[in-house]
Amino acid sequence: MTVVNKLKSLTARVTMNDEDVRSLLVKDHEEAKELLSQILDATQANRRMRLFQQLKTALTAHSRAEESAVYNRMLNARSTDSRELADEGYVEHGMIDGLLAQLSSGGAGETRWLATAKVLKELLEHHINEEQTDIFAELGEHFDSDQLDEMGVAFLRAKAALMSRQSRPHGRKASRKIAARSPRRAPAKKSTRAAQGSRSRGTRSAK
Repeated sequence: MTVVNKLKSLTARVTMNDEDVRSLLVKDHEEAKELLSQILDATQANRRMRLFQQLKTALTAHSRAEESAVYNRMLNARSTDSRELADEGYVEHGMIDGLLAQLSSGGAGETRWLATAKVLKELLEHHINEEQTDIFAELGEHFDSDQLDEMGVAFLRAKAALMSRQSRPHGRKASRKIAARSPRRAPAKKSTRAAQGSRSRGTRSAK
């Protein structure tokens, strides 16, 4: 984070409209921070876990939508800084995903779970601060207002689709994934066995 970028980001906040992707990102960031605060303040494990599930769903959709609508555009920008910041964003999203996975499999009443949630809060706050300064400054410098609005539309569409998929029952999702994968593998195995069987029959016939 540089002083120049901090000034640029502060200037951008004055000029960006509600459709600007940066405005939408700020809104999500504030909601995520609020949910994390509520999780850490909660005294009952079941309430922590309910709040965590909301956070996980929202953060996962936010991250994937941001990657497709914003980071990928930055990776194709001429600015070296933009490309490096997008790569860093991807890495930090991966770290956040890992912590979310750990929290999903743990018990919200355990001290380790709370410690992990605190680390997630620290990482998320660092990520948000860097994003709302350096990345916002790069977006304002290399993309015009129409492009930033287009990113906003793409971000909202991607996030809505992801939220919709995540809200489906896990069992049905898992079964659909298995069903979708199996047919692609099965034909190759069957055809190989069939070919081997044909060659064996052909050899016996020749004898």
